Amino acid sequence: MINKDAYALNSDLSSSDTDLAFLKSEVEGKKVIGLGEFSHGTRELFIQKTRIIKYLIEKCDFRLLSFETQEPIMAAINAFLQTGEGNLKSLMAPMGLYNTEDIYNLFQLIRQFNITNSKDKVILLGLDDQNYWSNPITRDKFMAQNLIKSYELKKAKTIIWTHNVHIMKDTTSNSMSMGSFLNQHFRNDFYTIGFDGFKGTVSVLNDDKFEPHPFQAKEHTLSTILDQARYPSFYLPFHKNSMINGSSQLIINFYSDWREPKPLKVKPGLDFDGIIFIRNTSATTKLE
Repeated sequence: MINKDAYALNSDLSSSDTDLAFLKSEVEGKKVIGLGEFSHGTRELFIQKTRIIKYLIEKCDFRLLSFETQEPIMAAINAFLQTGEGNLKSLMAPMGLYNTEDIYNLFQLIRQFNITNSKDKVILLGLDDQNYWSNPITRDKFMAQNLIKSYELKKAKTIIWTHNVHIMKDTTSNSMSMGSFLNQHFRNDFYTIGFDGFKGTVSVLNDDKFEPHPFQAKEHTLSTILDQARYPSFYLPFHKNSMINGSSQLIINFYSDWREPKPLKVKPGLDFDGIIFIRNTSATTKLE
């Protein structure tokens, strides 16, 4: 059933984007697209998200890209994307686990797009603020409010880059996620893509250093079900798969620091409209 409904994905930036053609019909009419991730330190996630963002910008006219990063940091990088002034690597230094070669390549792609499309540029936005971190419950509410305010101001189709736990729509926890607030506001105009994997390594932060850790999905999780598919990387839209849609499942989950991994409980089709599965992944490395 998964093989029948899944769209196989290419694995690198240099390959054709024809494998992403399904996105046009999937996101047609949507105003906000949420791209999750099961960790902030997985290289293959960054590559696939970069490919999707490039496609959404070039083929679907998305023009606002927002990150789960502090706004002052992203404002400085956005100035570079608009004007080319400044040193991008220096501007990215405060980005923590996002300070990688793959994110650097994404920003360079956007800069080149903005040069070519000077009257219709992509704008970069930071949703987070250090003042939010003391209260995780209200942090998601504030990030959602920032996104809604920016969307209403710019009136531009928007992409969100964040962790799965922030972008899920119908959270199964005791507090509302950013995605829950956005789902209430945008309703059918909001589309979310979660990410899952099976095994590999992941980077976390330890005293500002990237620290790799091996992992493998636990038994009896959605991750082990998806691992049975023939494709090493694929997108599965949940509206096509009634076997999984709506039932509680567990997917891979890591945070910025190292702690014992605890799978994330999600309801496919309610929390995410679809999921990207990457069987084998590798840890990110810090941008030099």
